[in-house]
Amino acid sequence: MTVQSKWAARLVTASIIALAGVIPASTAASASPSTLAPASVQQLATSNYPVPTPVTVNYGCYVTFPGGSTTMPYSLTFGVYSPVEVAPQQVFGVAFDPPAITPNPQFQSDVRDVTVQYKLPANARLLGYALFGGSGLGSTVPTVERIGNVLVLKAAGPFQAGVPFDLPTLGVGLRAKDGGVMTTGTGGSSVDNPSFRWTRNSVTPGDPPNTLRPFQCEPAAPVTFSSTTVD
Repeated sequence: MTVQSKWAARLVTASIIALAGVIPASTAASASPSTLAPASVQQLATSNYPVPTPVTVNYGCYVTFPGGSTTMPYSLTFGVYSPVEVAPQQVFGVAFDPPAITPNPQFQSDVRDVTVQYKLPANARLLGYALFGGSGLGSTVPTVERIGNVLVLKAAGPFQAGVPFDLPTLGVGLRAKDGGVMTTGTGGSSVDNPSFRWTRNSVTPGDPPNTLRPFQCEPAAPVTFSSTTVD
């Protein structure tokens, strides 16, 4: 049994207790994040686990400006906690830790309505989810919306350009089915339904003050965050 399998096995008993207050998957659609305490989420999704695996997502981002639009490159490197292997019907955790972001004051005075989409395995049962960590968020309280097997992290802001902000880590509790490989990855499907987005308060020459413009980002192909084998 691998180290990751042993880690997952040790979490079974604790996870059942920790998940007692979690919103069941059958009733969680369009719900707020579950009410797990941060310590419970960390135990489920990150405790006794090595450093997270860095996963870089290279996006193409749709932007507009006076007189036109273009697509520009942008990348984010997430830290992902996930076991490599679990047993059938095993309870386990996965966590997605976005990087700190500093909006470029060359393009905007602030950004708002920041959204990140995470796609969960179709062959695992979602038991619950919660947010923990984060910094530089001011009075903003991030939320999570479930849409099918996608969790959408939202932070309204605004976040000032030139000042870093760090979205919270999203931890999820899952139960494996009886076999196969369970993968998580970027959500979204196109720049109209982007994996990552914000609205920028433009400082582009020609834009009046408080002109809000899109920054809608999607990778060329879906990016896998984690892969867990049921064995």
